[in-house]
Amino acid sequence: MLSVPAFLRRPLLALVGIILGLGITLVVLRVAPDRESPEPAPRPLAGQLLSEDEGPLEEVLFHYVPKLEPLLRKPYQDFLGTLHPTTRLVAVVPEEAGVTARLRTFLAQIDPSESLWQRTRVVAVPGPISPWSKDRALVMSPPAGESRSLLLVPEPPALKWRERRNDWRTVQLVASAMPERYLVHQLPLELDAGDFAVTGRGVLVDVNLVDKNRHRGITSPAELKRFLESRLDRDVVVLGQRVGDVPRHHMSMYMAPLGHSQGRDVVLVGDVRLARPIVGADFVPGELSADTGKPLKADFSAEMAARHDRAARDLTAAGFAVVRIPTVAFDDKTYLAYTNGVYATRNGTAIAWVPRYGIEQLDELAFATYRKLGWEVRPVSVRKVYPYHGTIGCLVNVLSRSPRRS
Repeated sequence: MLSVPAFLRRPLLALVGIILGLGITLVVLRVAPDRESPEPAPRPLAGQLLSEDEGPLEEVLFHYVPKLEPLLRKPYQDFLGTLHPTTRLVAVVPEEAGVTARLRTFLAQIDPSESLWQRTRVVAVPGPISPWSKDRALVMSPPAGESRSLLLVPEPPALKWRERRNDWRTVQLVASAMPERYLVHQLPLELDAGDFAVTGRGVLVDVNLVDKNRHRGITSPAELKRFLESRLDRDVVVLGQRVGDVPRHHMSMYMAPLGHSQGRDVVLVGDVRLARPIVGADFVPGELSADTGKPLKADFSAEMAARHDRAARDLTAAGFAVVRIPTVAFDDKTYLAYTNGVYATRNGTAIAWVPRYGIEQLDELAFATYRKLGWEVRPVSVRKVYPYHGTIGCLVNVLSRSPRRS
């Protein structure tokens, strides 16, 4: 054994002590619980999400995509042509030669007086873009003392989704073009605005939004509820517990809040059983699926009916008065849905822009449901659009309503 000179023994012992001390410290840090103070909870965002079922439409955004004009002509005519003459418009267009002139011509065909054009703000963005403007942002009204609304956007989509990525950028470009009116805030979520239904009572979401965000650590309805309430400062109701409990795709495909009507907080919920006797159990409308290219065929299965029923039960349990309305489901994204509309109240009149599919008996049954609840129905023809998984409620995004209940 080597002997250590006496003059080195003390320094070596000290060095060994330091090494042992560092080793023990590292072990303790690995196994001991983290005793640091937790990060403070995020402060709620200022302002309130716009309710979808009350107040007049003050400013509405839509995407004008020239190549899709044959599909979009009728929905835009039926909606834009029946707006109140004070409603302002924001038209997002792709950066293409002559597109602004083409939009002006299109709006003049709807309103030859050019009133629509005169109250339209055009924002050109890099294309290609889709027509689905609603899903790009949730809108929060300005907080007290402020003049700018907050546009809540999700995390950016994957680069492979070029059109969707361009759609995501449109929100920032609109805010940049109108900095006196809008700010943008990015939520750490994957979402479409159609994943939310906002009422005067609170915010409705469903388990489909949980499924979208599992990889972000939100793995249960309870976690989603806590997350949203901490940021939105609103009561949140989550429909369903597991994927498949409620219909897939956006909430407006199966339900629509209609505000406080006749002393009740009313929600419409689709019911495939109401449509089946009208169109027949083997209903094939004639359109092709945008995803598969195969003919659409109605799904009146017990499973599909149960999904709608579960949504109705959860809403009833949350204190809403549920009214059923006919619907036809085809797959997890495609529906003849009468709940995917646009809603406004003005001077005591409740107005609903409701999809029309050209199936007279079915359309009239749906319209009658709205009328019984006190709503004036303005039909919007969407037969050419619905196979692409959306209707008028997806084509326009309401940016501003009166802050007062009308």
